Amino acid sequence: MKPDIMPLSELEKLEEAEKIQTLQQYRAAYTIKDLSQAWQLSNPIQYYMWLKKQRIYEHIVRKADKFEPAKEWRRLQETETRDYERGRMKSLSADQFRYQLDTESSGVELAHVFRRLADFLQNDPGQFRCKIELKAIAQPFTGEASLEA
Repeated sequence: MKPDIMPLSELEKLEEAEKIQTLQQYRAAYTIKDLSQAWQLSNPIQYYMWLKKQRIYEHIVRKADKFEPAKEWRRLQETETRDYERGRMKSLSADQFRYQLDTESSGVELAHVFRRLADFLQNDPGQFRCKIELKAIAQPFTGEASLEA
């Protein structure tokens, strides 16, 4: 059974040894994301910052998990993106892929690309997530059109 997570303000009042023991129990039962949410931290990076402020970072964080701000931020962003895009799938099979198109093309060229994608999708029984954004590009005013009614 998982221990109840005490409010961060109460945890801060504990003696260092007791604080370390409590956090070790929490880490055995919860993810850092769970703890961050329970303590209303905006992201897991703040958890590590809090540990450093309490001067217990070295006692809690395993050597392999040492906090590197740039690395942690990148991992956090990648995890959130993956979770969103894959519907929280645990692992990907070897035949899954990602196709991304970011181009400015004529309607004829894009129609050709979409037809090829449609042919591919029609013959693949898998599940897909699709996000399409199509914007018209403003054309410069040539003065050829008349405003007369």
